[in-house]
Amino acid sequence: MNSVMLEKYINEYGKELYSFCVYLTRSRQYADDLYQDTFLVAIEKDELDEDRNPKSYLISIAVNLWNNQKRKYMWRNKKAAIVYYQEENLEQLAEDKETAEEQLIKKDEIEMVRRLVDGLPEKMRIVILMYYMQDMSVEEIAKTLKIPAGTVKSRMHQAKARLKEGMVEYER
Repeated sequence: MNSVMLEKYINEYGKELYSFCVYLTRSRQYADDLYQDTFLVAIEKDELDEDRNPKSYLISIAVNLWNNQKRKYMWRNKKAAIVYYQEENLEQLAEDKETAEEQLIKKDEIEMVRRLVDGLPEKMRIVILMYYMQDMSVEEIAKTLKIPAGTVKSRMHQAKARLKEGMVEYER
């Protein structure tokens, strides 16, 4: 891959990939490293093909790298949990036209959904993020994660049920 192609992929998919990395790692520091490592692996492998959905390929590299990093971390720390730091203000909340009350309600709802998604088991969280955040189809997710499409559907169904449960609890 030459520098022109790399620049093209960074311009086209960089922002979405970085956002995915932030949600996946729950930390800007880890996301920065994962984002850079993803493009480094893509350069090393030189298998990016414009006709074969490069965005999906880059996301699969990021997921695989993250899983490898977690595995190494857990091995080194005798299966201790990774400590994440929640960062505030990952996206803008509302337009200026909304009242302060509407902005506060919207911010509260966004934070609640984030907490619920963060509370999902990682296998479900990754599938939900790929589907809703990256607009990937079930088939693309299955191919990227190298699991059957039925497993993707099952994880999505379970995740949605947990999110719905959490939202009902929140409403009370």
